[in-house]
Amino acid sequence: MTDYAGVAGTEIAVPGSISNLGPSFDALSVAVQLYLRVRVLEVRPAAPDTIEWEFVGSGPTGENLIETAYRLARARVGISAPGLRVRVSSDIPQTAGLGSSAAAAVAGLRLYEAVTGPRPAMTWLALASELEGHPDNAAAALLGGLTVSCQSNGRVIARATRWPDDVRLVVATPDLGLHTAHARQVLPNDISLDDAIFNLQRALLFVRALESGRYEDLREAMGDRWHQPARAALVPGLAQALALDDPAVLGVCLSGAGPSILALATADTTKVGALLTDVYTRLGLPCTIRTLSAHQPDV
Repeated sequence: MTDYAGVAGTEIAVPGSISNLGPSFDALSVAVQLYLRVRVLEVRPAAPDTIEWEFVGSGPTGENLIETAYRLARARVGISAPGLRVRVSSDIPQTAGLGSSAAAAVAGLRLYEAVTGPRPAMTWLALASELEGHPDNAAAALLGGLTVSCQSNGRVIARATRWPDDVRLVVATPDLGLHTAHARQVLPNDISLDDAIFNLQRALLFVRALESGRYEDLREAMGDRWHQPARAALVPGLAQALALDDPAVLGVCLSGAGPSILALATADTTKVGALLTDVYTRLGLPCTIRTLSAHQPDV
């Protein structure tokens, strides 16, 4: 019989993430210090491949993606796992553009790994990307830091680097949900050559601005013509937030598919949060402000 000693009590913490970062649609993402946690309360070898779930606070609003990912890993790897009783808690708001579904997918894969043995991160990235349909949030949730990812013919490549410690992420989340699938339905099927060049230039500038500390370039580098114009009608306050012109705001963009909005800042994050709050106060829409740091990669 397989020895599962030490599995009970295991806790898996998976960070949320912010993808796109303006122009880098489905390519760049940063992991943030909001976490989904899965704790193994009990191992039940006599009841293999079963899971009893306990959710702290609100559970999933739809499909339990943690279990979906766990079952996918079980099917693909083919190793039977013991029965489990687990507890799930999360700081990551759902349908908010902060990577909750990717975190759930990665948590399920990591849970399966915890009871069957380690595998390369790229194995899990491919499965998480298959579930998500795109690799950006999954890459950040797995690797941490600022990640760049690409996929071709079922293969996913992702690389992570540290996000600058002095660049904080101020996130405004209005009191409404927006499912990523709906936010993708409004996107155009084709873009012009001018718009393609516009976004490519800014995506490269964004990465270089962070690498070099030339943060004055971030406002221009976060410009986008691909997805934010199409999604503006779904995201109250986006146009007003993008127009914010204050020295404390380094740049603004939609957080993932929205409806959260991200502003970058190095110093007066309180002021930046107040500016975002004012946008929603004028619209009569409650919002939550979170000032976050990046969840950095292990190496």
